[in-house]
Amino acid sequence: MKVTISGFYDEVSTSLDAQIALVNELGEQYICPRIVDGKNIADYTVEEFAEKIKPRLDKYGIKFSSIGSPIGKIDISDQVAYEKQLKQLEELVKICALMDCKYIRMFSFFMPKDCDPAKYRDAVIEKLNGYLKVVEGTDVVLLHENEKEIYGDVYERCLDLYHTINHPQFKLIYDASNYIQVGCNPNEAYDAVKDYVVYYHMKDCDAATKVEVPLGLGDTYYGAIFADLEARGFEGFMTLEPHTAKYAIGRRVFGFLPFLKFVKPDFYKGFKLIDKKLGYSLFKKVTLKDVFVLQYNNLKNFLQKAGK
Repeated sequence: MKVTISGFYDEVSTSLDAQIALVNELGEQYICPRIVDGKNIADYTVEEFAEKIKPRLDKYGIKFSSIGSPIGKIDISDQVAYEKQLKQLEELVKICALMDCKYIRMFSFFMPKDCDPAKYRDAVIEKLNGYLKVVEGTDVVLLHENEKEIYGDVYERCLDLYHTINHPQFKLIYDASNYIQVGCNPNEAYDAVKDYVVYYHMKDCDAATKVEVPLGLGDTYYGAIFADLEARGFEGFMTLEPHTAKYAIGRRVFGFLPFLKFVKPDFYKGFKLIDKKLGYSLFKKVTLKDVFVLQYNNLKNFLQKAGK
């Protein structure tokens, strides 16, 4: 197995300079850009990116593992937003070329609440094929993330999309936490999709509360997954996405406003669970950076145990 670690460093700061500083501190080289200097990566033109962003990345040898775009993270019926995203995707493909980046993360559209997703299957596939027309003739591969509340949130529909679209520039991301949050067993999901996954988002979740927890503290059998990836000779990126603010900030809010445990009991229980497993007291200060570095160290430990 040959794993390259990347991360959504905007979870620590939306400042590119701060993101670069943390990458350097950890001794890594790759980031997955999402919010860059307070602005979504999809809102940059290639000219603006080349002028304001790329020189700073080049100065420190920072590369992109993938672009963490919001493409497809819109309502299935919002045609205006879809047309806008087609144009944004054109710019992102050009940015990929500048950065020698192969992957763009994307989604399969939000569904109306309480609807039967099957009703929108054909529309989802048609619009995804529209995105693929933009990247055809380039080296870019669109990576579908199993985000909650979109069409492809459960692994059965992810597989349906993959096999129906059947395009070499359409692959899957595995995100264990997202699977847990929609009621899927993340370990069953891994077994179902692993042959079609080329990229991993590294985060975990407690199934009882649906609260995201540091890697290895949730209900994903990461030890078994890493052992399987090692046996299969996986080579690729693993991107840290600990959603740092939920725990780092949330635990303090509950500490100062204890009545919130009755308003948001699952978050209260989830944060208490994390504190207990980490041995943290309520008075221990935990920053966004602390949570990110904890996630990074946990990932490194899993990789070492798997024999990276």
